[in-house]
Amino acid sequence: MFVEGVLYLKRKITSWLPEGICDYYKKVMEMPDSPKKIARGVALGLAFDFLPIPVISIPLSYLVARITHCSPAAAVATVVVFKLAVPIFYTLNFLSGRLLLGDLPGPDLVFSGDSLLTPFLNKIMEHGYPFLLGSLINATLIWFAVYTLLMFLLKRRSRRRST
Repeated sequence: MFVEGVLYLKRKITSWLPEGICDYYKKVMEMPDSPKKIARGVALGLAFDFLPIPVISIPLSYLVARITHCSPAAAVATVVVFKLAVPIFYTLNFLSGRLLLGDLPGPDLVFSGDSLLTPFLNKIMEHGYPFLLGSLINATLIWFAVYTLLMFLLKRRSRRRST
């Protein structure tokens, strides 16, 4: 009985993930904004998930999208949808930074006072410059890759609809 319940939950979770991503993709493709704004918004949202800004990434992505004339809805939706993948993104940041810089020690900073972000900032500083460099490089690369791919898909979709 217990094994059947675990297998049911496993099937439910593994079927939910692709369905959720497919639903997100369909909603992005149906957004009423221009393809350029949508592609920039999605790329911006995914790039924000690579950056080490844990708590404020959702409102910050909205503000940056508004300032840079992207689709704020696409940016925020992307940040929210890919929030569960942030630990994987941080691991990629650390690995790519270590690949480029080696084992460079972090800066000797001490955070005084207790705040909600102190443990997180201490962890980032523990990983140091390789993590920070990896996050900037990965965010930039993912921005260009997602923007290019989504522009291609959106233009192809609009050509199909016009014929």
